[in-house]
Amino acid sequence: MPRSKYHPIPRDEEQHQQQHLTTIREKKAEWLHPDLDSLPRESGLQKHWIWIAHAVLLSASVTFFALSLCMKSTVNAADPSIMSQISTYSPLFPAVKYELRKFHLGPIPKDSPYIGYGPAVDRAWDYIANDIGDIMITEAEREKLGLSPQSLKIQNPRTGEWGYRAGVEVFHQLHCLNLLRQAVYSDYYGNKSLGGDVGDADGPEDLFGHVDHCIEAIRQNLMCHGDVSVFTFKTFPELADEGIEGEWPDFEINHMCRDFESLRRWNNDHVAAWDHNV
Repeated sequence: MPRSKYHPIPRDEEQHQQQHLTTIREKKAEWLHPDLDSLPRESGLQKHWIWIAHAVLLSASVTFFALSLCMKSTVNAADPSIMSQISTYSPLFPAVKYELRKFHLGPIPKDSPYIGYGPAVDRAWDYIANDIGDIMITEAEREKLGLSPQSLKIQNPRTGEWGYRAGVEVFHQLHCLNLLRQAVYSDYYGNKSLGGDVGDADGPEDLFGHVDHCIEAIRQNLMCHGDVSVFTFKTFPELADEGIEGEWPDFEINHMCRDFESLRRWNNDHVAAWDHNV
């Protein structure tokens, strides 16, 4: 039988060849990826970093959305903690809302329903100054407001509760301004104090006593609140035909105003007496 041309390889030579192949593979890997050994091993956190980043961004988006809603609500309704710093306490705090409003006040105002005299003008003033009832405050509210314990007590006809009769200043101030308007047009209104609210004054002395009271009430409030809005001066060419020439104050400016309708609704929703005498 002829001897085979193949013969077994000794064990130690076989191991040497295997080691040689392993070395070749490692060198090939090193040649293909020279910086492989220098790269850090990925931890569990690194493997999921993209999902963590998505979660952080989503959380931030939700947070900013919630903050935007809060900011929007603070524009529409006053924060009681802030209100207490810029205003004396009032049970009307929940009704206070703010809005940016541009005043419309030219050198000769023409379109306002509150200017002049007559039934239509009186109806406009009735809505903001006369068709307003008085409210009732509790004992705790009277003490918080620092008002006299000798204040007039009344029973709320709707709830049967006892408390103190109270009015809201803004409506008193508007009542006073309306009285001044009527005093200016005394030829039309005569000695009537305020559209029948108080009835006919007992002569000019009585009327002007009320006028003096109202002038002082409005003066104190204007000086107390000290509007620091700024206006400029300009010409009004469109009014030249009416003799308005030169530079005049431009009062068409923005103010941050309390929403009057919100205050009026709250007041009349809480009316405890209508036959007020201011």
